[in-house]
Amino acid sequence: MRSTPSRTFTEDARRRQIVDCAIELIADVGYPQASQAKIAERAGIAKSVVLYHFANKDDLVTEIVNTVFTKAAAIMVPAIAAAPNATEKLTAYIDANGQFLATHRREAVALFEISNSYRSSDGLRLDQQAQKTVEAQGIPPEFALLDPQAIVELGISTGEFRADLDPAMVRNAIRGSLDGAVSDMFRNPDYDIHAFTETLKVLYLNAIGAPR
Repeated sequence: MRSTPSRTFTEDARRRQIVDCAIELIADVGYPQASQAKIAERAGIAKSVVLYHFANKDDLVTEIVNTVFTKAAAIMVPAIAAAPNATEKLTAYIDANGQFLATHRREAVALFEISNSYRSSDGLRLDQQAQKTVEAQGIPPEFALLDPQAIVELGISTGEFRADLDPAMVRNAIRGSLDGAVSDMFRNPDYDIHAFTETLKVLYLNAIGAPR
C-alpha cells in the first residue's frame, strides 16, 4: 500500500469494497482458496488494484479482522456496558454474540476460517499475531469489553461467581462454544443461533454462579 498521510474518499471506498469481497469469498470457499487474484475477480477489478491498496495478504487480513471486530463491537459493547453487574454482563455478552452471528453470518464464518487457517508471513497464527499487536500497542478501548475474562474476574470479585474458577479457562470455554456455533452455521445455513445462545446461558450461568 502507498505510504500517504491520508486517503481520499474514493480510496477508502475501494478498500471497503475489497475487504467486503474478501470476507464474502473467504466465507464461501475458505481462507486457503481466497487468493488475492480471486478476491480481485470477485470485486471485478484487476489484482494490481488489490495490491495497490494492500501490499500483501497480511495487510488485507489485518483490515478484515479490524472490520469484523468493529462490527461486533458496535453490537456487543453497548449491551455489555449497560449491564449493571457481572451476571447481566455475561448474559449480555452471550446474547450480543448471538445477535452478531445471526446478523453477520459471513463475517463470523470468514473470521473463523482465518482463525483456523491463517499464517502470517513470519509464520504466526492469528491469535499469536493479535497477541503480538496487543503487547506492542495495547487493546483498543472499543475492543476491551469483547473479552469475557474481565467479566468473569468481576463476577468473582463481587461474589456473583464461584471463587475457585480460573477466569482464563472460563473465557476459553465460552469462546470455544461460540466458535463451535460458527462451525455449525458454516455447515447448516438454518442453524438456530438463538436456541444455541439460550442453551449457552443456562449452562454457563448455572455452572459458574456463586453457591446459594
